[in-house]
Amino acid sequence: MEENHEKSVVNHFAAGSNCQVFNGNITGCVFAMPGATVTQHPASISPPRQAPKELPKQYEALTTSAAWQQLQEAGLVDADGQPTVSRPEAALLADVLARRLGIANKWKFFEQLWLRNNMRGDYNTALDQKKSLEFQERLKNIIG
Repeated sequence: MEENHEKSVVNHFAAGSNCQVFNGNITGCVFAMPGATVTQHPASISPPRQAPKELPKQYEALTTSAAWQQLQEAGLVDADGQPTVSRPEAALLADVLARRLGIANKWKFFEQLWLRNNMRGDYNTALDQKKSLEFQERLKNIIG
């Protein structure tokens, strides 16, 4: 048995076996079967987020609003305008923002902005979750 305490990975080698057990963080690791060829490429950098093509006025109203700035400062939306919370919580966030800013077709707008599908379903899921009440209270505290 070989140990690497720095990475918390313990490799168990048994005679005639290809089995390894990884007990640590495997983020960024590449795994391949013996004899396989692995080619790594640098991660592509995504272009800055732009307004959904059909809704530029609503996008500008959103991103220049005090509520949007407060949500970014609170860490609920990142610098690229993407939510940092779960899908159901993001749907609650979209609903609050749409009502506050008068954004029509909220699901279409936020699905385009956040590259998602079925936000209405995510919203319905949120309404069935007890933790959503805490998140809604947090939103009230952040954006009033």
